Amino acid sequence: MPWTVNRYFTLAIAIIFLIVGTTGIAYSADMQTGHMLIFDVDVVHNMMHFLTGVVAMVVAIMGPIWSRTFNRTIGVIYLLVGLLGLAYPVLYFDGRLLGIMHANLEDHILHLLLGVIALAIGFATERLPGVASSTVSEASVQDAS
Repeated sequence: MPWTVNRYFTLAIAIIFLIVGTTGIAYSADMQTGHMLIFDVDVVHNMMHFLTGVVAMVVAIMGPIWSRTFNRTIGVIYLLVGLLGLAYPVLYFDGRLLGIMHANLEDHILHLLLGVIALAIGFATERLPGVASSTVSEASVQDAS
């Protein structure tokens, strides 16, 4: 299976998120808010990063088509999380985004950037060699008649 830009990006997401999730858990092993560099972290936020890393690793191993789909999906999810976070204080309950996890402005900006980059890579990619196109060519239409 070829290594495409999507697949490399998915692998990079896997490695980075596994490191960030694991390191973040060490900073805040309980439900208290911790600070890792400039970012707010808690156990739920770190577990989300860790699980994203695990899924990204599996997807990167599965192949380029799965990686493209993953990048598109994760792009939408992280873009939405970033936008929801900017709707502060409307969507914060008990000091947590949607009452689920701690996040600060820096987290939201990072989520927005990741979402935009993942969407750009997921949608602006080349067609893989040997993969059939979803459109019917004129030659196959003529052969059918």
